[in-house]
Amino acid sequence: MRIEFIFAYVSTSSVLLPLGLSIFQFNKLKGSALYLFYLLIGSFLADVASYFLSRNAVNTYWIANGYLLFQFIFLAVIYYAEFNNSKLIKGIIFLFVVFFFCNLLAVQGLFVFNTYSNSIAGLILIAISLYYFYFLLHHLPQEDIYKIPLFWISFSVLFYYGGTLILFLTNNFFVSKFVQSLRLVWILHNFCNIVKNLLFTIALWHNYRNLKLSL
Repeated sequence: MRIEFIFAYVSTSSVLLPLGLSIFQFNKLKGSALYLFYLLIGSFLADVASYFLSRNAVNTYWIANGYLLFQFIFLAVIYYAEFNNSKLIKGIIFLFVVFFFCNLLAVQGLFVFNTYSNSIAGLILIAISLYYFYFLLHHLPQEDIYKIPLFWISFSVLFYYGGTLILFLTNNFFVSKFVQSLRLVWILHNFCNIVKNLLFTIALWHNYRNLKLSL
């Protein structure tokens, strides 16, 4: 089996780890963990739909573009809730949604990978996650920070979007000039996605441990 297919299958399957753990503790999920659960459901459905459509040579970029917006909103909402319903984050979400649809409808289109929106989303979420780490350092909790689920969610956001930002920026250019580069681009993307889901799993595991300790 070709290596890009191995990474694709592992990437698609990796969401089952955090999703299974969140389902196991679903009745007690709240806050960031609950929003993360909805994000994982969307990720699983998008991956399954993309898998079956791609097997029939159907363009799946419209799913990737839709999931981009879905993922951005849910990750931003996690920070929106963490920062006590910050008006700034609420404004950022609104402005990004406007930009996303302007780019989708007037610039890059539905059936092309929306690199501009992906890049802007990545920069915004990287900035918010870095601000969260800054905030955490200046408001250190009594408990160890590695036991805080949002710490691991933020680490996941930083790793995934930091790792894929250059890929998103250069994807359409390299694919149009060097067709073979598409293989490497998606291997690297799937690797980042696997790590992201593993970090989400750690976040949900600490959420579960914290719930047990609070009983």
